[in-house]
Amino acid sequence: MAASDDSSFYLYGVGEKPEALTLGSLVLEKYWQPLIARHYTHEMLSDEALQEHAFTSNLTNVTFHGSSRLSPSIGLSAADIIDLNLAWNKDLERIVTAEKGTRIVLKDPESFLTASVLNNPLAQQKLKLWLSAARSAYVLNFKFARRPKIWLLTGLYMLEGTRTVVSRGHSKDASAGISSSVLGALSGVPVGGSVSLGHETSWELAMEVPERHVWAAQFRLLDAQFIKMGKTGLEGVQLPTSMGLYRDFMSVNTVRGAGQDGVELGLQSEIDDEEEDAFSEDGVGEDEQENEEMAEYEKRLEEAIGLFEGAPKHLLE
Repeated sequence: MAASDDSSFYLYGVGEKPEALTLGSLVLEKYWQPLIARHYTHEMLSDEALQEHAFTSNLTNVTFHGSSRLSPSIGLSAADIIDLNLAWNKDLERIVTAEKGTRIVLKDPESFLTASVLNNPLAQQKLKLWLSAARSAYVLNFKFARRPKIWLLTGLYMLEGTRTVVSRGHSKDASAGISSSVLGALSGVPVGGSVSLGHETSWELAMEVPERHVWAAQFRLLDAQFIKMGKTGLEGVQLPTSMGLYRDFMSVNTVRGAGQDGVELGLQSEIDDEEEDAFSEDGVGEDEQENEEMAEYEKRLEEAIGLFEGAPKHLLE
């Protein structure tokens, strides 16, 4: 997900409190459900730290349009509308207007990951659990096995005085265009009310949220390379970008006292992010078989994580 433009941001169906979605947070697999999926929430940055680590820009009277490949585009004719990918309820197009807001993006996600996130004991604990489960024979021997996708939150939009409008019904050849005048008509609609644009499409005001919430987020994919660390464990490896994993107590081939499995962590390039995300950015694959494989893998990984969480400590060392 390239950091240089707004197309790398994903618009959510419901705004989240600023302390719930923070820069440096990690999400396992489903970044489009960042508080439902397994996740780590990084501590909010102070104003001083924000100035040091992030670019910020203030916005007034801004409009966001969210769409996905699964929903035909209505087309926006107003020049001051920001197009984002839709991160939730993919069958609906969505418009979010805000009286004001702030766009915040990490200046250097790689160094922030290394210096701030990977040095945090809670982040280390979560990553060790997730990656140990993903590395286990229980997951690796599964027919849909792959490397896990762990996402780092690198940017966000915090908005105030928001109104959320969602489309109800689509025509395959919808091309009405949403002009500023139409948005003006929508601004007078009460919650639950709707405006018809023809082409078998109407727009309904779903909610109004006066408080400051996070409505869109940007993520980068972690690059997790599994390694063999030898009997000396963490000696000779670079910290904190490398960490040891739990012993795979579910594998009959694991010998206590043998070399330890580990992982080296970094960020994938933005080009690799886009290739990885081509399948998952809409929350589902375009092909039913891919969608099934994704769901089965996530189920298997969740089962493995649960087994590691419930295992006696002496079995993991």
